[in-house]
Order: sequence, then C-alpha cells, then structure tokens
Amino acid sequence: MTDQLVEVGRDALRAAGRAAPFDAGARLIRAGEVSDEVLLVEAGAIKVVLAGADGTETLAGVCGPGELVGESGVIGRRPRSAHVIALTAGRATHIAGSAFQRLVDANAAVRHLVDKTLDDRRQVADDRQLRQAHDVLTRVGTVLLAWARSVGTPTTSGLLVHGLSQRDIAQAVTASEKSVEAALGTLRAAGVLTTRRLAIRITRPEELARLMSGPDRRSP
Repeated sequence: MTDQLVEVGRDALRAAGRAAPFDAGARLIRAGEVSDEVLLVEAGAIKVVLAGADGTETLAGVCGPGELVGESGVIGRRPRSAHVIALTAGRATHIAGSAFQRLVDANAAVRHLVDKTLDDRRQVADDRQLRQAHDVLTRVGTVLLAWARSVGTPTTSGLLVHGLSQRDIAQAVTASEKSVEAALGTLRAAGVLTTRRLAIRITRPEELARLMSGPDRRSP
C-alpha cells in the first residue's frame, strides 16, 4: 500500500461529497448527535474534544488537511462521542454516512484510507501513553512539536499553530495548567518557541526536537 492509494481514496470521497468552508471556532460535530456524515479536512486545523458524562471536556487530538473525522461513528453506527471544533478557518468535504459506507464496502482505496486513519490514531494513542513516563517539560515540548509538524503554518520565523489554549495543552499532556505554564516559560527561555494568546510559534523545530530527544527526563 502506498500514499498514492491513500490519495485515490480521498479523491473518491471528494467525488461523493460536497466541499464547504468553516470559520475558526465553528463546531463541526457535536457529541451525542447522530453520526450521519464523515468529514475530510481539506484546509485548516481542527481539534477533537471528548465529552465526559459529567460535562468535562478533554482534548483528544488535532487534525489537519487530508485527515478523516467522524468515520468511526458512521461505521459503528454510534452517536458522536466527541466535539469537533475548528482551530482555524478552513474547508472540509462532507460525505453522507450512507455514501461513505457504500464506498468503504466497494472501494479498496477508501478502505485503505480508513485503515490507515485507524492505524495513525492508534499510534498517536500509543505515543501519548509513552509520553506519560516523562516529565511535563518533555511532554509539552513533544506534543507541541507534533502539532506544529501536522497542522502548523510555515512562516519565515517558524511553524505557527493557531487556536490551542494553555488548557488544551494541559489536557493533552495530562498536567496542570500551572505546570504547563512553567514548561512553556522554560521553552521560551531556550529560544525554541514564542507564545501569544491562542498562538504558539515553534521558532526552531530542529532544536526543540534535539532538546526533547536529549538526556532522559523521566518522571520520578
């Protein structure tokens, strides 16, 4: 299987769906709703937020162009388990659930795309679990680098990630906002990133990667 086959699968979904823009902050999917369509992100970035029974929300991940969203609910015929919220303005192709299911059944490229999506998610979950063995600084730097590489916008001064709050980061690394604030301060002092409200710029991605792969900093 190759990336070319993945793109063939995406093209089949585009042919069966309709493209529509979205604004930053738009709620594209709501937890608890009927799973009646699948989204293929074409431009921009979104976040997936798990909704707890007690009303708490937890960031599960971020997605960018080329990624599928909502396919598990459609395939499993389950209500939505998470909110999907736009971090930036963008565009997505909307595929009706019935059309998506037919393509999964009949089109090998679409099945491969779905399988790859599930494999990638398992890898993200495994990586998240492995990060928990490290200190908060390492967890924060690693997840920010991953987000920057997947949904960051290249600029002349680094990779810019829009829309993610300090609370989002804390949820992603399972740490307090206070400890995340301290970690961000350390990384700013090291010159590898800058921050402003709902925006993080990784100014030196290679140096941040080097720092995160340096001497082991496992949690006590």
